[in-house]
Amino acid sequence: MLRKSLIALAIGTSLGVTAPVMAAGGSTSSIYGTVESQGGGELTVTAKNPETGFSRTVSVNDDGTYRLAKLDTGTYEIVIKRGDSVVAEDTLRVSLGSNRQADFNVAAMNAERIEVTGARISAIDLSSTDSGLILGEAEIDRMPIARNITAVALLAPGVVQGDSGFGNVASFGGASVAENACYINGLEVTDTRQGLGCGAVPFEMYKEFQVKTGGFSAEYGRATGGLINAVTKSGTNEWRFDVTANWEPSALQEEGTFDRGRGGTGKIFRDNRLDEKDEWDYSISAAGPIIEDKLFFYALVNPRSLSRDFSYVSGSDEYTATDQFRTRESDGTDNLFWGAKVDWDIIEGHRLSYFAYSDQNDATEDVFEYDPETQTIGDYSGSFLRKRGGEAQSLTYTGYLTDNLSVSAMWGEIETQYETAPTNLDCPTIADERDGGDAPQCGPGGSFGDNFDENTQYRLDIEYYWGNHLISAGIDKQDRATTRITKPVGGHSYRYFTLESGSTIQGDNGELYTNTSNSAQDLVSDRIFDGGGSFESNLTAYYLEDKWQVTNNLMLSIGIRKDMFEGDGTTGKQLFDFDTDIAPRLGFTWDVLGNGESKLYGNYGRYYLPIANNTIYRAASGVSDTTTYFTFDDIDSVSGAPIGIDPVNGTVENSQTTSSVSAVPTKETFQAQEADPFARDEFILGYQFTVNDSLTAEVTGTYREVTSALDDYCGIYAYPYCVMLNPGEDMSWFKDGYYWDGEALDESKLDMFDGEADEGSLTTHSAETLQLPEGKNEYTSVQLKLNYVEENYRLNFQYTWARSVGNFEGAVKSDIDQADAGITQDFDFPALMDGADGYQPNDRRHTFKLYGSYNVSDNLVVGFNSSLQSGRPLTAFGQSYPSTDPNVYGSYGDTYYIRTGCSVELTGDDVCAQSDKEFRYSPRGTAGRTPWTFNLDVSAAYNFSYEG
Repeated sequence: MLRKSLIALAIGTSLGVTAPVMAAGGSTSSIYGTVESQGGGELTVTAKNPETGFSRTVSVNDDGTYRLAKLDTGTYEIVIKRGDSVVAEDTLRVSLGSNRQADFNVAAMNAERIEVTGARISAIDLSSTDSGLILGEAEIDRMPIARNITAVALLAPGVVQGDSGFGNVASFGGASVAENACYINGLEVTDTRQGLGCGAVPFEMYKEFQVKTGGFSAEYGRATGGLINAVTKSGTNEWRFDVTANWEPSALQEEGTFDRGRGGTGKIFRDNRLDEKDEWDYSISAAGPIIEDKLFFYALVNPRSLSRDFSYVSGSDEYTATDQFRTRESDGTDNLFWGAKVDWDIIEGHRLSYFAYSDQNDATEDVFEYDPETQTIGDYSGSFLRKRGGEAQSLTYTGYLTDNLSVSAMWGEIETQYETAPTNLDCPTIADERDGGDAPQCGPGGSFGDNFDENTQYRLDIEYYWGNHLISAGIDKQDRATTRITKPVGGHSYRYFTLESGSTIQGDNGELYTNTSNSAQDLVSDRIFDGGGSFESNLTAYYLEDKWQVTNNLMLSIGIRKDMFEGDGTTGKQLFDFDTDIAPRLGFTWDVLGNGESKLYGNYGRYYLPIANNTIYRAASGVSDTTTYFTFDDIDSVSGAPIGIDPVNGTVENSQTTSSVSAVPTKETFQAQEADPFARDEFILGYQFTVNDSLTAEVTGTYREVTSALDDYCGIYAYPYCVMLNPGEDMSWFKDGYYWDGEALDESKLDMFDGEADEGSLTTHSAETLQLPEGKNEYTSVQLKLNYVEENYRLNFQYTWARSVGNFEGAVKSDIDQADAGITQDFDFPALMDGADGYQPNDRRHTFKLYGSYNVSDNLVVGFNSSLQSGRPLTAFGQSYPSTDPNVYGSYGDTYYIRTGCSVELTGDDVCAQSDKEFRYSPRGTAGRTPWTFNLDVSAAYNFSYEG
């Protein structure tokens, strides 16, 4: 039998290798195998965790197989008995969400006791059809990994860093950063508001991570990108106390940079030259038995202190220049994390676990005027109280009803705060985009109102082991409630800007206003974004899956999943209702040579993405979003508000655009009759083989495509609402007072607008009428992985060639950092899609990753983590479009793939004359690429003991 040390075995089977799919439940593991016996008598297999005293015994089946399901991660002592006699034993470790195979050969009944102290463990996992990695405590301590789950996810192949405008998030397999799901101890902690990021606990609290990059089994859903599954530490029979401290001083930051608009000649838009961040925290944890072998607890307290200084853009328009400087402070009880986990082994075969944490964070943010040209921080404008984080808790039951039947049930609840409350509610928001503009602002500006989420979860999973079949089924339900109210501070949000001669302001039905004078004109817009309330979405899923060991060398995974997504607006009326098709999850793994040294595996799956609650807020929370354009005589020297304003077209109504109305739509006017939910299909084919005892290699090909792109269309045929549809297809929906025939509105029906669908108004709009292209998003990759493991040396190398193309990114839009998941400006009207087809923002053609650790001595370990990536595609956008046809041109949207150039060469300070301006086609991704990036982190750890 092959012997390996426990540490080396744990690392070698977890770092950078594919994760088994025959796992039962997201946060438990399994041990299975065969017992070959030369004598009669009933055999039993017992798995015992010596740290907790947990023990479970099953009988060996007539065909010599056995299975121990739903085990927590950890090290187990395996004992095989014939009657009361021990005939074999072994020790092995199981990792998160995986299977460990242990096969035994037992001598005749009358033979002396035989101890099997080391089973042969193959580096090839023959039960796995998915892709990803598992990372445990041992390797986390050996390598330099940033203390967040995104850093862990980036170790997996096919995962790249997302755009910083969305925070610290990752893109899996070409999907946008808002298409992932995250779990801690089986509780889904994904951001339900926009799908961006996840709830998290301090890094010291995690025990193990599982990163799934593809091939999810049917128990997982609501993600078209990737999955991050984590478990926290638990108490054992041994008392343990830990103290950890971390400090990130601003003195170690590199010097900041800044960018200008207009090709480097305009205003400063991004300025981080004065940005500073000081952060420190420490954690104190305690773990141990309340009742030995029966009841355990783990608790951690993590006080945190954060001081951050940064420049800021006050206006909501992406072309607003930097004009504020902010300082954010948070410490003491306002920034204190606590977490706890209690495990109770009620009786043998029945466990109850309670998990809870609070990561509430209240920060004070002071606002100052700022001149980026001179880097001068000016007068104090006001403050915000910024509330983030919240509380989470879950209760999980795991029961082993028979040797072959197990069940688990979970209830969970998460509350999350998003409120930012200004101290000054009287002064409006001011942004001045004019050259030399210096309109004052007497307060911090922004908006205010209640803003929080509540997510209640229920889950039931059943697993039955029947002969060569592992059958699992379950139901998964979530109720996601949101309260969000938005009111503009001071009642207004003013933006001063200059409209060049001959330039236009786009309206709801074409041109709203054109500067017909021979000189530039200073104007002011007033955007009123007001409304909100309480609303919710309800998600339900059912799944059934069979892992069938057809032969000793061939395993098939056959699963189906069905999701249902429903949502209600603030009126309580249904806004959307999607009942997905049955989603197949099909996989296989084949031991090609029959010796356990190689496997060919494949997977096909369809995955659906639910509608984020932010969509309900934007569409059905009663938010009125109007922008009115004025001329003005002067500017108030204190408040910055315009004086002597007049609507540019004589009346407010004729000088206004509407992005959303206060009337709340219903499903009939919001969801097209034929619309299907957002879905991706995925195909994986891979081959893994053993080169020698220390080295395994793997080649994997992945193809993903969006099969139904669900987005909102806000063009003239949907006015005054937006409609959720599948672009490029014929779609039908009801009208509400606004009837467009391709040339004009039927004004006789305008009085019918009341927030309810007009009876008999169901209208089918052909794809040719809407002029929207079919949504396209494709990802293709080839991955090479090498995993080298010896007693003192561990090394993982990955190379990924990837190509991501299409006319939209997915749930969000990295090009302009638009975080409105599922309702970005893509497909809002046809002009925005002219030139949209090309390389996607997360397209990094070449990615190299190399990481590992080396034991210099028994006590000294060095680790490294490096990556080399090719650049992202660059896209040049324009602010105008050559056609004002209302069938293709909407009331907003200034990021077209058409931009304005000059037909003559300019020198010095020359300005292009209106007669020389021309439109230039600039398709997505054709402006070059960012430079290659290289990252290298190193670490060293020295273990020592001290006796007083």
